[in-house]
Amino acid sequence: MKKLWFLLLAIMLLFSLCGCTYQDPVFASLPDYKNKEFYTSGGFQDFTDYAKYTYDTITLQDLESSKYFTITSAEDVEEILLHIDNFERWVEAIGGELKENYDFDKTVVTEGDFFYIKTKDGEPIGQGTYDKFDNYSVYYFDIDAQIMYYFHNNI
Repeated sequence: MKKLWFLLLAIMLLFSLCGCTYQDPVFASLPDYKNKEFYTSGGFQDFTDYAKYTYDTITLQDLESSKYFTITSAEDVEEILLHIDNFERWVEAIGGELKENYDFDKTVVTEGDFFYIKTKDGEPIGQGTYDKFDNYSVYYFDIDAQIMYYFHNNI
């Protein structure tokens, strides 16, 4: 019995000392950002996040070399705006700090920028086992402003 307690204690100590932190693989595929504004609402399972990451300079090559981002087409603009409309309905419903700080201007969503939409099961939109609005993240990079907008909804 002592060996079992010792083993359990050793495992707990190992986890507490590792200092593990999650790094979003999408952001890890890009150069470091200069500034970050992050707002969230919710708890352990249901939450909504909005963030703006400002960069000094991200080149087209940086975005193209990332395995995540694609250039925005006219059809993509429609899909991105559908997600943002859904996101904004949740921001209104949630209120609080998230609503107070939400300042995204949908007119910046245009062809020629870059984006990535991640769904809960990682499948392309509409092909997975979940509805496209069940759990999603939208990464939208405005090339002119050098800002990455991040919208995440899991409600």
